[in-house]
Amino acid sequence: MEWKDIIPVLAGGLVILVVALVVKPALLAEPVTGPGPTKPVYVPPTPVPAATPFPEDGPAYTRNFRWTAIDGGVHTTEVRVPEALFSKHRETPRFDLLAWGRYALAEEDRPILKDLACRIAPPTGNPEAEYFRLMNVIFFVQQIPYACDDSTDSYTEGVLPRYALHRGAEAEYPRYPTEMLVDGRGDCEDSAILMAGLLDALGYDTVLLKYPGHMVLGIQMDEFNPYYAKYTPKYFDYGGKRYYHVEGTDFAWVNVSPGSTARLGKPLPIGDTGSTTGTPEIIPLRYIPAPAEYRIRPARLPAGGA
Repeated sequence: MEWKDIIPVLAGGLVILVVALVVKPALLAEPVTGPGPTKPVYVPPTPVPAATPFPEDGPAYTRNFRWTAIDGGVHTTEVRVPEALFSKHRETPRFDLLAWGRYALAEEDRPILKDLACRIAPPTGNPEAEYFRLMNVIFFVQQIPYACDDSTDSYTEGVLPRYALHRGAEAEYPRYPTEMLVDGRGDCEDSAILMAGLLDALGYDTVLLKYPGHMVLGIQMDEFNPYYAKYTPKYFDYGGKRYYHVEGTDFAWVNVSPGSTARLGKPLPIGDTGSTTGTPEIIPLRYIPAPAEYRIRPARLPAGGA
């Protein structure tokens, strides 16, 4: 066979091979074996760890509180507050005094408050002991010394904070809970805010009760019956719930005997209003400011104007 006879045979075989390997699979949607492009696989990004703005090993204020529990036991509880956190609060302007919850529920304070509350009132798992656990948190706050906002002795620095609000001749400075713990003292709204933050960290539903010139805590309780009721527990209805009056500053001391320097603490129980009278303004902690209403009037055009 001559070459001119072989070439057409080879060309025909090549055409048959191309049709078998390429054209036919493409028309019949048959997969072509062998290496090919791989399907991309989604790989989630590595989670970025949350930054810790106030590291535990940084400079901190350390305060020790000596207090008497409801069972008469005397305790010393240490509180450690990062200096950076304290400075941040001091440099935060005080805004609308209706939004008190911004102080009690500050996220930066919550780990400190939750740790403190659990050390003051460790979980018992016994529902009957819950009242005494709750009273120890209240008792702890009640025993922090009272001090007015317009007194320089009320502050660690010995001066009024730069963002203290002035109401006539008096200064008003609502503290964040950790501020009061560092200062070691505060007035009625500071005690109520600290108590609210501690109890909220334990899962209690609380509000603030604002009387003229005074503020206390309101704690939501169902079917509350105190063990030693020589008074009628005072409560206020709000949002379909019952909130009981809780004093934060009027801790009562009782002399053991005439002429003795020893004294016993007397708790102010839940629902006892003492000398406080009237109906308070109920301020929820989770307060959402509403925009003010404005009335728009058409502008008058000048005489002869178009």
